[in-house]
Amino acid sequence: MEQSHVEAVRWYRMAAEQGCAEAQHNLGVYNERGIGMEQNHAEAARWYHLATKQGYAKAQNNLGVCYWNGNGVVQNHAETVRWWHKATEQGCATAQHNLGVCYEHGNGVENDLAEAVRWY
Repeated sequence: MEQSHVEAVRWYRMAAEQGCAEAQHNLGVYNERGIGMEQNHAEAARWYHLATKQGYAKAQNNLGVCYWNGNGVVQNHAETVRWWHKATEQGCATAQHNLGVCYEHGNGVENDLAEAVRWY
């Protein structure tokens, strides 16, 4: 079977609209990167946010990245930290590293090297 990102989007959308958090997250990734569709950061953030409502850690991490970069949302490092904390509560290693960066450089939190090391 030939790979079709457009077809993948169609199936992800059907699953996402039925509440599947992983499909919602994947649609966020596809929108963010422009896979199988035109790149749309606001739509990516919307899909990530829907998946976060179900506690999906990868979506929480990626929504934090959206807030970090201001992609599809207003840039807000405090909001970034909030979402990355939620993802770390579920053991998301990427979010743990990201929080280390925030604490090391004082982005969205007070600079705290000991806390940075703890997250790293």
